[in-house]
Amino acid sequence: MKKQINAQLLEVLENIDKDGNLFHRESNTLEFKENFNWGSKIDYTKVMASFANNKGGFILFGVKNSPRKPIGIEKARFDSIQEEKITSFLLENFSPEIKWETGLIEVASKWFGYIYTYEAEEKPVICKKSSDEFRSGDIFYRYRGQSKKIEFAELKKIIDDLIRGERTLWMHYFEKIARTGPKKIALIDLETGKFEADNVRDKKIIVDRKLLDSMNQSLRFVKEGQFNETLGEPVLKIVGEIESSEFLISELDPNRDYPFIQKQLAEELDIKPFDVQVLIWKYGLKGDKKYHIPITTSKSGTVHKFSREALSYLRERYKTMDRKALIKEYLKKDIH
Repeated sequence: MKKQINAQLLEVLENIDKDGNLFHRESNTLEFKENFNWGSKIDYTKVMASFANNKGGFILFGVKNSPRKPIGIEKARFDSIQEEKITSFLLENFSPEIKWETGLIEVASKWFGYIYTYEAEEKPVICKKSSDEFRSGDIFYRYRGQSKKIEFAELKKIIDDLIRGERTLWMHYFEKIARTGPKKIALIDLETGKFEADNVRDKKIIVDRKLLDSMNQSLRFVKEGQFNETLGEPVLKIVGEIESSEFLISELDPNRDYPFIQKQLAEELDIKPFDVQVLIWKYGLKGDKKYHIPITTSKSGTVHKFSREALSYLRERYKTMDRKALIKEYLKKDIH
């Protein structure tokens, strides 16, 4: 991307008239500034938000406006920009996150700085808090040569594109389900990182090698029963077995993913602990990593932990439980 950015800027900075002024004017992807001054952060971030809501664009520092003369900037001063301040200010005031980068380019023995803002993947980027500078709900959009609050036509286009994109995605998934068959489909919730598929319980889940390779770039796989998750890493939780020898293994937090001991299940269900014990035995929850993991606390001690899925599963089964018959069956198995 750096080479592409430099190529675009060279086209702007090297295209000059006989008086040394730039032919290029400010546009829906280009804004000129004479120098960089953090005191003008409101102006800069407003322009960045407007670029993000259109096609992305540059703020180019070192160009004097009227006429558009490339005068350059002090390299060391621009180099000392504290990018974390810009990031913090953007995160504080706008959502979703605005992606951007800075850089320097030398042309005709002069240095020019830039802030490049990427087109937002999720639009619109919206101001999320009111202050002296912004109002909550403001949406800025880049028009030809200016950044201002979005007009109806452009906002409608963003919404229409969003609806069209979601419709296309739904149709794509429906076509895949139709070809594969609903009984053969498992879902991955990328928000929670869990597989959802009743039909694959106690079976292996086989993930295509190409998919594994691509997911390894952004996800760390989690194998049930392993813990101490690295904070901040995107995680895909695997319920069942995955046939692959090269994916990364991260770790879980047992208190988060398996929050209940048997007594707490009884409290949640408002039934006797013995009844929970009987239900767990009847439906074979122990040993099924979707519902249960054992935690070794000492050489001779083990604590059994249960997931939220276990709680939901037992709640449904208890509704239809013939308590006397089930307890009788449970006690009978101990005799034999």
